[in-house]
Amino acid sequence: RRDGFDRQRPPRVMTEPQLVWEEPLCGGKLHTLRWEGDRYVRVWLPPEQNGLTHSTASDREALPCLWMHDGQNAFRDEDAFGGVSWGAAGTVAHLSTIGCIPRLAVVAVDHAGAQRPFDYLPQPPGDFGGMRGDMACAPGGGVRAYLARLFDELMPWAERKFGLSSAPADRVLCGSSFGGVATLYAAMSRPDAFHGIIVESPSFWACSGRIMEDVKGHQGGWPERVYLAMGGCEYSGTRPGSGERGAGCDRFLADACGQCAEALRAQGVGDDRMDWHIEPGAAHNERDWRRRLPRALRWTLAGAGAIGGAPGDGAAFWTRPSPVVPGLPFELYANPEKLALPPGCGSRSVHLGFDGWSQAVQTQPLLPSGLPREVAGGVPWLAALAGAPEGANDLRFAFTDGASWDNNGGSDYELPVGSP
Repeated sequence: RRDGFDRQRPPRVMTEPQLVWEEPLCGGKLHTLRWEGDRYVRVWLPPEQNGLTHSTASDREALPCLWMHDGQNAFRDEDAFGGVSWGAAGTVAHLSTIGCIPRLAVVAVDHAGAQRPFDYLPQPPGDFGGMRGDMACAPGGGVRAYLARLFDELMPWAERKFGLSSAPADRVLCGSSFGGVATLYAAMSRPDAFHGIIVESPSFWACSGRIMEDVKGHQGGWPERVYLAMGGCEYSGTRPGSGERGAGCDRFLADACGQCAEALRAQGVGDDRMDWHIEPGAAHNERDWRRRLPRALRWTLAGAGAIGGAPGDGAAFWTRPSPVVPGLPFELYANPEKLALPPGCGSRSVHLGFDGWSQAVQTQPLLPSGLPREVAGGVPWLAALAGAPEGANDLRFAFTDGASWDNNGGSDYELPVGSP
């Protein structure tokens, strides 16, 4: 079998990861366990149910889980490559507290350092015609063995030890770059093991076309929800001065992402199951993957316990929760078709403050929400994440593209803040 899995093979006995330390993080607790040598498994468990935290079951029932590759980059900036992490705990805590996604754990498995390409790729990556000379001698070909260990060893162990759900409907797998490739191979190998996959900036340049060949030739199913994204400046965005060759790499990767989406669509993954896009100007780094994570989670966790939906009365904006609650996070959604900003403008933001602009003034980006169609009501909602200070009574805001403003004709938009 090309996927390399023997489904009759019993799981081998593993040496259980050992707890090294634990620390509070984003209201929950991060457990760091040594797996092999300097390779760790990092497990974030959410805070106890309180406030507006949504759960469809009691605290004693198994938690849904987001599984991540490249665990070093998942939680803390000081551990991450490039000094910026995914901020996964903060995003999950924010979205689950307001009821956008279920109460969720996060398990992030470290990569193996210099052996990372071996674990995540079906063959050595090669140097991409000289554009990736740093990968010319890198190993590859171990993705099947790595995924077997993930499925047969680490997942059963973590689910047993930390009370995580083993139901496929409660699992989402996430990876970027080489980890995005590994996520695609995991989905092709065991499509019924996860409700959704998040595939960020997969390295389609690697392996001399093998990855796309395997995706296009796949004859099995796919998870119920697929999120696939690529930046418009994947290569040039991290290599200033790469010129036309860098721009050519950018175009190659964007085109490959489109080909991947078309292949999945041809295999039955329609627009009701797949959210894919190219983000203009975005590069190949955790900063951009972090920014897109809320959209990815809203999409992949649809149908897995998320609650609430957009108003159906043609509203220009709305919040979740509604009303905004003092001392808690919230989301503000805006209908771009109803904003009084020039058509075709670039990035949009919401500038907001509380109690007559006297406290917690902030500007937050408005990004595509990823709300499924059955929730969004056919509107391409943009969403911003923010937080309300304790004791706040009103929220005021205006929209901007950096040059023009929609401030309700000079009066600002205003919403009450109070108890749900």
